[in-house]
Amino acid sequence: MAVTRTLLLSAAFAAFSLSAVAEVMTVEESVVMDYRPAVARIEAADSATARSRLQGVVSRLSIDEGDVVGAGDLVAVVTDATIAPSISALASRIEGLQAQIRQAEEDLTRNEALFEQGFFPKARLDEQRTNLDVLQRNLSSARSERNALGARQAEGRILAPADAKVTSVNVVEGSVVSPGEVIASFATVNGVVRLSLPERHAAQISEGETFALRLPTRGDDVRTATIVKVYPELRNGELIADATVPGGLDALVGERVDVLAPVGERRAILVPKDYVSTRYGVDFVRVQVGERFVDAPIALAAPLADTEGKYEVLTGLKPGDKIEKPE
Repeated sequence: MAVTRTLLLSAAFAAFSLSAVAEVMTVEESVVMDYRPAVARIEAADSATARSRLQGVVSRLSIDEGDVVGAGDLVAVVTDATIAPSISALASRIEGLQAQIRQAEEDLTRNEALFEQGFFPKARLDEQRTNLDVLQRNLSSARSERNALGARQAEGRILAPADAKVTSVNVVEGSVVSPGEVIASFATVNGVVRLSLPERHAAQISEGETFALRLPTRGDDVRTATIVKVYPELRNGELIADATVPGGLDALVGERVDVLAPVGERRAILVPKDYVSTRYGVDFVRVQVGERFVDAPIALAAPLADTEGKYEVLTGLKPGDKIEKPE
């Protein structure tokens, strides 16, 4: 029994010792890249508008600002109240012409038989054939006119021009619109982000270059972007460039972002944030001095850890120091 207890205590002490060793790390220098932020704004890679082609009333509106639509999705319906009665009148006219044609064909068939027997004059027969031809042409004209009115009525169905996000809607249901009036505006959703950067950064931006994008309004989220096109003309003193972001970038059109342009490498001491404790506004790490660990004050480069959860230490540590994770 005593032997078993001794073995258990030995195993527990060994596990505790391993755990303690695992909480100690040796400080080493790392190579870090320095970035210079350039303020940029996100623009729509391409913009489009949906316009009315009819004079009429918006009888249906299917979108709102912020909606994402696909190419060909119904945006709105504009109704011209004069088209439906015209189509109805043409439909009645076509039915009347069809009835006249049926009667004329029956009369012509009967009179052709009489003409073969010598009981019907040829001049009357030719006149009936001409009348039948005129009726058929009138029927064809009425059908074409009805098809044209149907096509014009179909122009009232306004469709989304591309896969895009709705940026503005300029009408409401019941609005009276004219031909060419803008119903809604869109920013295309194609995985390309258009950036507007200050002119002074033109020499640092080139096609194929990869850099970091920081989103200040979204918790300083950092994304990687690759330049795919740099436009040769400045716009309002700003450089315009298209970039692709893996996974896309769900941001507002006009939202401010920081383009982190690399300016050089340097060596620095990085410490995991779990090894740093703060008391009364002073940052400490537990450094090994002789056989024990003591709290030593340090100076950090920034109050927040980087994306990897590490602090950069400016003073208070040197390469080779051993530090202990605080309890």
